[in-house]
Amino acid sequence: MRKPYNTLLLLLTVLLVTAQCTPKYTLEHLPTKHLRFGFGGGITGETTTWTLLPNGQLFKTTGLRNETLEWKKHSRRKARQLFQEAEALTLLERPTFSHPGNLYRFVEWTEGERSQRITWGSRDHPVDGAVEGLYVKLIELTEAKRK
Repeated sequence: MRKPYNTLLLLLTVLLVTAQCTPKYTLEHLPTKHLRFGFGGGITGETTTWTLLPNGQLFKTTGLRNETLEWKKHSRRKARQLFQEAEALTLLERPTFSHPGNLYRFVEWTEGERSQRITWGSRDHPVDGAVEGLYVKLIELTEAKRK
C-alpha cells in the first residue's frame, strides 16, 4: 500500500521543484527578449523605466536617483500574452518614432542586439493606438505592490 503513496509523493515533489526552476534575472543579466516602458519629463526631467521579462519579473528604475527595485513578479502566462502582443506590433520593423512632449511615454522592445524605442507625448504627433493600448496594459502591471 505504501508504494503508490511514495510514488505520488515523489511525483509531486518533482513537479514542485520543476515549477520553481524558472530563471531569475537581474538588470545586468537580461534575457535576449525584454520590454521596457515608462514615462518622464516635466520640470524635473525624471524618467521612470519599467523592465518586463518573459518569466514575469518586473523591475522599476527611476532616473534621477538611478535606483532599481525588483517589483512584483507576474505570471509567465501574463508576460507571454504581453510579449505576443508586442511581437504582433512588429516594433522592430517600424520606423523610428520619437516625438516626446514636455511629458512623454515610451515602449521599447529588445530582441537580441536589435532594439526599437517608440516615444510620444507631443500632441502634434499622436502614437499608433495599438502601441498606446499595449502601454496601458503594461502600466497596469506596475499598479501591484512591490515584491
